[in-house]
Amino acid sequence: MTDLTTEELLASFAKAELPWSEEAESALVSIILNSPQKIEDCPPPDAFFHVHNRLLISTFHAMFHSGKPISLPSVTHELREMGKLDWIGGPSRLSDFYTSFVIVSNFDYFCGIVREKHQLRTMIAALASSLGSLLRFNDAEGVSATDTLQNVIKDVNEAVNDDGSPDLESHHIRDLIGEVLTECEDSARSGKRFHGISTGIEEFDLIMGGLEAGCLTVVAAESSDGKSSLCRQILESAAIEGHQVIDYTYEMMPKAEARRVLCSQGRVDAGNLKRGMLTGLEQTNLGIAAARSAKWDFHVVDVAGKTIEQICRDISRRARKLPEGKRIVAMIDYIQLAQTAADAPSREREIAHITSTAKQCAKVTGAHIIMPSQVNKDGDVRESMAIEQDSDNLIKIKKVVKKDKKPSWKKGEDEADEPNFERDIFFHKVRDGERYKTVKSRLTGQYFRFEILRDTP
Repeated sequence: MTDLTTEELLASFAKAELPWSEEAESALVSIILNSPQKIEDCPPPDAFFHVHNRLLISTFHAMFHSGKPISLPSVTHELREMGKLDWIGGPSRLSDFYTSFVIVSNFDYFCGIVREKHQLRTMIAALASSLGSLLRFNDAEGVSATDTLQNVIKDVNEAVNDDGSPDLESHHIRDLIGEVLTECEDSARSGKRFHGISTGIEEFDLIMGGLEAGCLTVVAAESSDGKSSLCRQILESAAIEGHQVIDYTYEMMPKAEARRVLCSQGRVDAGNLKRGMLTGLEQTNLGIAAARSAKWDFHVVDVAGKTIEQICRDISRRARKLPEGKRIVAMIDYIQLAQTAADAPSREREIAHITSTAKQCAKVTGAHIIMPSQVNKDGDVRESMAIEQDSDNLIKIKKVVKKDKKPSWKKGEDEADEPNFERDIFFHKVRDGERYKTVKSRLTGQYFRFEILRDTP
C-alpha cells in the first residue's frame, strides 16, 4: 500500500468495504430472540452495520423499554404493524434467526466483535472526514493548517475512545448518602457499634469497625509469633456468625488446620490432642467443639502450587453462589508463600501483584480477605512496601520484652527460663479509622488463641 501514489491510494479507498461481521450480528439477533433479557447488555442499534439487523435490534430495544415481551410472534406482529416485516425478509427470515443454534454463553464474544467493527467504522468515518477537510483546506478562508490538523486529531481521538461499550456503572451520591444514613440508624437501633462482621474481639471491632466488605487486612509478625493463629481465630468468629469462611493454606495440611480449630474452640491442649492423651474435661470439650464446628460453613483449601489468580477466581465463584445476607471471610496464609501467574521482573513486584490482586478481588466480590505476612528485622512487612499500600488494615503483632530482662538476638533465648507470651497488637493502618492503637494480649500457644489483657479495677 505504501508504494502507491496519493492518487492511487485515494482511488483504492472507493473500492474498499467497511468492516463488519455478518456472523456476529446475526448471532446477537438470534440470541436475543431466544433470551430477551440479553438486550440490556447488547450493543446499541448504531453499532450494527446491516440495516436489517439495525432495525431488529432497535425494535428489540423499543419493545423491551415499553414493557412488551420479546418473542417470535410478538416481534413478527410489531414489524408487521411498522410495515417493515416484508422489508427484512418476511416471517421466514425471523424464523431463521430464532431457530439458528447459537450458544448463549458466547454472547459477550459476539458483542465484542460487533463493538470492535463499529469502532473501526467510526475511526474510518473520522479519518475520511478529516481527509476531506484537508483536501478542501485551500477553499476555506481564515482557517490555518494548524487548526485543520487539530480538528483532525480531535475527531480521531473521539473515534478511538468511542468503542460502543456502555458507560461504567456509577452510584449517585444521593443513593450512597441514603445507605450511609440507613446504616447509622440501624446501628443506633440495634446498639451495635460497628458495621462489619465481628472479629470476636471487642477492641478490634471498635478500632476497625469489624470485618467490612471489600477490604484486605494484613496481619504481620515474626515467625511463630501467632499471626496465623490470630487470623484463624477471627475466621472462627465469622463462622460462628453464619458467614462462609475459607482458609486457603499454603503452609499447613488441611487436617492440621482442623486440629487447630478444635483446640481453639474446645480449649484443648494441642500436644495432648496430637498424642491422644486427653484429660476427661478435654474429651468433653473436644466433643462439644467438634459438634459445633461441624455446622459451620467453614472450608479449608490446600493451595500449595496454586496461584493468587486461581484463589481469587475461587472466591469469585463462591461469592456468586452466596445466599442473601451471607458474606465471605477468607484467609490466604501467607503472603510470602503465595504465587502468581504474572510475569514479574522481581519478587518485590510479584508480591505487589499478589496483594493488589487480593485487594481487587475483595472489592469486586464484597469478601473480606485476611493475609498473614512476615516482617523483617526492622518490623516492616517483608519483600514489598506495596503490602502496606494495598491493605485496608495493617495489624502488627509485637512480642513484649520484659523490662527486667536483657533482650537477646538469639531466637527463643529470652524464653528459656520463663516463657513470655505477651503480645502488643498494634494497628499500624486502619482505613477510615483510628490508627496507631495498641491492644495488649497474651498468646495461648497450646490453644492457638489470643486472650485480651484488660485492666482490672
